[in-house]
Amino acid sequence: MTEQHIVFIGAGNMARALISGMRQRDIPGESIQVHAPSTLHRGALAEEFGVRSRPAQAEKLPENSVVIYAAKPKQMPAILQEWGDTLRSGSALFVSVAAGVSSTQITALLGEEISVVRAMPNTPSQIGAGATTLFARANVGASQCDTVQQIFSGVGKVFWLHDEALMDTATALAGSGPAYVLLFLEALEDAAVLQGLDRITARALALQTVLGTAQMAAASPASPSELRHQVTSPGGTTAAGLAVWEEQLRPLAQRALAAAAERGRALSQLLKKDA
Repeated sequence: MTEQHIVFIGAGNMARALISGMRQRDIPGESIQVHAPSTLHRGALAEEFGVRSRPAQAEKLPENSVVIYAAKPKQMPAILQEWGDTLRSGSALFVSVAAGVSSTQITALLGEEISVVRAMPNTPSQIGAGATTLFARANVGASQCDTVQQIFSGVGKVFWLHDEALMDTATALAGSGPAYVLLFLEALEDAAVLQGLDRITARALALQTVLGTAQMAAASPASPSELRHQVTSPGGTTAAGLAVWEEQLRPLAQRALAAAAERGRALSQLLKKDA
């Protein structure tokens, strides 16, 4: 990848996760600049990762810039009004990690000529173990897609979608998924403590079990269903526990993803009303 200048608009948790992963993959701090109104937040990123801290105001971008919008979705109209002329005057590639904001809405704010990619990374990106879903508009060139691929593959695995309508579902799964897994870990830990196990041991066992099982599933050509049946002896302890999980787990997973995806669509509608 040729040298890139990466410009973040926003200094929140997602920006931090991406910057952390980029720096671990040896992207120079001086090639990354962060624009945000909070001097505290952008200053903390500058101190920790060696990136350049810049005020929220738009300014002339370096050549060969990739602009990553990592501020709140509802702030996008106001922020892009500020940045619009700057983005249109150059050849910057615009990458949005704003959940629920469609590429059509972005080009309505910036202009049809702007190259736009939507990205939904998740927080494990900060340790290089992320999952990022990407969608590119038709006017995004192959070399631009390659640039985005290399940026986000540096912080984990990348999955391209060819139908933007599926971004809300992908966001509900991978974007919100870490919170689901952490809640599951909490539930396992608390249940073990209620059965008499000390909390330190319960937490360590739950964490290693989930981590090891995920690694096993990733390394195996078998499906999760096949692997599950391999470790479930009829009439055994695993079968007894699974019988309880099966009562509610699948319907809960379906409802959770549906609720998260619907919230993404609702955010898009809110943006339309505010525009």
